[in-house]
Formats: sequence, structure tokens, C-alpha cells
Amino acid sequence: MEFPRSRSESVQFILNAARLRAGNKALKVERVRSCVAYRLHGVEVGVSKVPVTPNKPVFLAGLGYGRLSEGVHDDLYARSFVLCEGSKTVALVGVDSIGVMLNHVAPLKERLRAKGIALFLCSTHDHSSPDTIGLWGPEPGVSGFDEEYMELLLSGVEEAVEKALEEVKKTTLELGSTALPCGAAKNTRKTDLLDREISYMVARSGGRALGTLVNFGLHPEVLWRDNRLVTADFVHYLCLELERELGGIAVFLNGALGGMVTPDVSSHTFEEAERVGRTIARAILNSASRTRPRVEAACELALASKLVELPVHNTLLTEAARAGIVKREVGDPPTLETEVSVLELRPFARLAALPGEPLPDVGLRVKEMLGAPYRLLTSLCNDEIGYIIGRDEWDPSRYEESMSPGPLTCEILLSALSEILQLLQRT
Repeated sequence: MEFPRSRSESVQFILNAARLRAGNKALKVERVRSCVAYRLHGVEVGVSKVPVTPNKPVFLAGLGYGRLSEGVHDDLYARSFVLCEGSKTVALVGVDSIGVMLNHVAPLKERLRAKGIALFLCSTHDHSSPDTIGLWGPEPGVSGFDEEYMELLLSGVEEAVEKALEEVKKTTLELGSTALPCGAAKNTRKTDLLDREISYMVARSGGRALGTLVNFGLHPEVLWRDNRLVTADFVHYLCLELERELGGIAVFLNGALGGMVTPDVSSHTFEEAERVGRTIARAILNSASRTRPRVEAACELALASKLVELPVHNTLLTEAARAGIVKREVGDPPTLETEVSVLELRPFARLAALPGEPLPDVGLRVKEMLGAPYRLLTSLCNDEIGYIIGRDEWDPSRYEESMSPGPLTCEILLSALSEILQLLQRT
């Protein structure tokens, strides 16, 4: 399958396309025109959301030990955007969670696969959601993982997929891009490197919006260590604004958020979370409203996945898993099984799904590999392995490296991605 690769298309619709120059790692940053670029028809879409808010106090993830929740500020959701074309059905699910590991996702994936449904379960990496990994319990060495909550979350994901299937309608998909507005995000590890592309899809049927799928990279961590309320962070306000203005249901899939791409805020408050979420939503709304698609085509879905084994050089991760703090088995020698996936919305779009938190330079490499005029990268998809860091960027003294399987992770995952793309190219 050949995708259009003209410079005119790429410059207009792909922000920060990273082209590796021979012999060095300099990145060529290209500008994007904020617009709805393409319209796809012949695809059916269903969208739904199901609350996955904990019904009891839980340890909150991501910002230290002992953060036992004291209430709920806003509900957490599993948001499902289901695509159907011919015999193929794909469920893109964004869930307000720090991350869901493959060993927990796998049984649900198998149940849905038996029904002919491919699941892309993408965690938002919410830092005010329950500890679904185990690292943030009451104190060091004690797991914060709650089996009952994991069952609630996965049940909610399954229900969201089923409800979306019940709502499937013939639609037109509008694919667009715009840029993250200033004051929304910053990279604290490498301040001059940030992929500001926001990709979005609006599914319309009978003149109304059924749902909006949004993809960009940013840690949901406006709220900080002193927060004890369950919240979806800026994602709550982002989705609320899109749903109020466009109608339907909004689904957020996080992108290259690692490294550390964090909200650009003056304080860690709900007011700032609202500002960030609504500011990003307004950028999307402005882009979607002021332009018209120039190119239309019938949509054909294609997808492929590959299981890979990652060597684990991180002794802390290995010890935490073997002590039962992290609820995951590692091999001997230490390895993790994970997966890489690609979804194509032919003839214009490709979506790559990685199992952890890619740094922005890795995300830009992935978008360049995808080779389509419209490219998306979803992170924490069907797994959470930690940070995905290019080998040339590896620095064991940095925080992100302490939360990564090891220096070979990135290249193994991108090699698998390359194999998948070659396979899809032949079909």
C-alpha cells in the first residue's frame, strides 16, 4: 500500500516531521497549517464513555508514596472510539489511568479478539488516578495496586467498547491537525524539543458530531503531590469543552509525552488544569471550524501487531516485580514481553501504538517512519513499560532512565515497528 508522501502534503499537515540527517541526529522541524486536511467515508463509527471512578479510597499514582485519595473531583472514564470497515473492527480506547500493563490487558484483548474486535487500550497517564502499577503505595516497598479497582477499570473498558458498538453509524471522518498553543506544554528535560502537533478526527453522521478523537503528547499532571482528589486532570476539561462545543463524546489518546513533557502552569491547581484543557480544546475547535477538507476518499482499515521481548537492565524494576510490588512477571534473565501495533486508515492515515512513554525525539522518529501524510502516535497502548528513550540519548543519571527497562528498549520497539510497516506495505 503506497501512501502519498509529497512534500506539500507533509508540510501542510504534519507538524515537526523529524528527518534524521545522515550521520547526525539533528531534527528538521517543519511548520503545519492548522486545518481539517482529509475526509474519509465508507467507515462506521461508534463512540461511548463509561465511568471508571474508584468507589473507595485508593492510592494515587505517579507523584510519590502515601497519596491515599480523600474524594473525587471529577469522574475518570474509559472512552471508546470504535471503527468498523468491512470485516474489521478496531476499538481505540482512552482510559484515565497511569497505565495498564499487558498482563492485565491480555485477557480482555483475547475476549474481544474472539468477537473480531482489535483493542487499542491507551492510558492517558493520569497522575491523580489509582495506582494500577504498584509503585505508589503507602510507603517504599509496599504495593499500591488494588485488584478490585483493576477489575472495575477493565470491566468499564469492556462496557465502553460494547456500548460504542451498539452506537455504530455510517460516518464521515474529518482528519485535521493544529498546534499546541503556547502556555500549554513544556519539555523540562530538553527545553528546545517539543512536538506541538495536535491530530484530531471528528466523526460526523447526519450533520452532527458523534465523537472527536484527539492525539498529542502531554503528562496529565497539573495537579501535584499535595492533591488527594481523584481527577482526570486537564483531560477532564479538554473533553468537556469539546463535547460541549462539538457534541458527541471526546476521546484523548496521549502521544510522545516522555522526557518530560509536562503542562506549562503557574501553579498546581484545578484552575490551571481547566486553563490548559480549555486552551487546547479551543485550538482544536478553531482549526476544525475555519477550514474545509481538500481531499476525500473511501476508507479502508488495515492493522498489524508484533509481540517483542525487551531485555530489562533496570534492577529496580526487576526487584520490584519479583517482590510483588509491581504486578508483573519478568523472565530469567529479566525480560518483558510487550507489543507494537499499527492501524492504517487508508489511503491517508497511519497510527502507531507504542507500549510506554516515548520521548519527543522518539515520537518524531516514529512519525517519520510512518510515511503517511496524516500520522498519529499513541503511547501507553495495551501496556506501560516506562520511558522509551533513544540509545544515543541514554543518560543513567537522569530520572527517566530510572523508569525505563533499559537502553535497548527504543531500538527494539522501532525495529518491530519497521517490520510491521513493511508487512502492511505488502498487503
